[in-house]
Amino acid sequence: MSHRKTIIAACAAVLALAGCGSETAGAAAPGTSVPKSPGTTSSATTSSATPAQATPASDGGLTPTGTKLAVGQTATVMYETKSLSKEGTKLAVTAVSVKAGSIGDLADFNLDAQSKVSDPFYVTVRFENVGPLPMEPGGIFGVITAHNTSGDELNRLSLIGDFAPCQGDVPDNLAVGESYTDCEVYLAPAGQDISDVVLGFYFGDADRTEITWTAG
Repeated sequence: MSHRKTIIAACAAVLALAGCGSETAGAAAPGTSVPKSPGTTSSATTSSATPAQATPASDGGLTPTGTKLAVGQTATVMYETKSLSKEGTKLAVTAVSVKAGSIGDLADFNLDAQSKVSDPFYVTVRFENVGPLPMEPGGIFGVITAHNTSGDELNRLSLIGDFAPCQGDVPDNLAVGESYTDCEVYLAPAGQDISDVVLGFYFGDADRTEITWTAG
């Protein structure tokens, strides 16, 4: 499955397990963009991941909600096997890296005026199904948000077409023991930085699970 994306300039309020917009082929819908031509420039990196490491887990083998981690550390959460399912499987989630890019990286996409004066950040996350059930991971990045140093949620862009600085390949199904890595683009107002990345969602009758990775 190819890594497809669509630029949507206002996606800050993202619903769980739903992307910033529909995935359509052909002409771009209003408010979306497709590449003007192949090729991209490389991004600049202002922060990097620490070596991946496990974090303390509760008696159930899950990372407690409210845990704060460093980029590169792994949290284990119970996640639904598919949208709205009452069945769950343990998912190991690692915020691999948070990288600052340049708006010039997106020169091959048709950005709106506000996006053109923003600073892009590339957030890479790894997901591993540690069992006991297979799952459908499509749209899981929709429960991950990024915030600036003021605590404001940043817009998440969805791009159609290859984008070398931020790549990923989401499988249709994720068997027990399998993993994949995905990357998404967030836009911050010029001069602002990403403060943290948050995984937040509800599953079944449980309270909200919220895990934070500090980007600084």
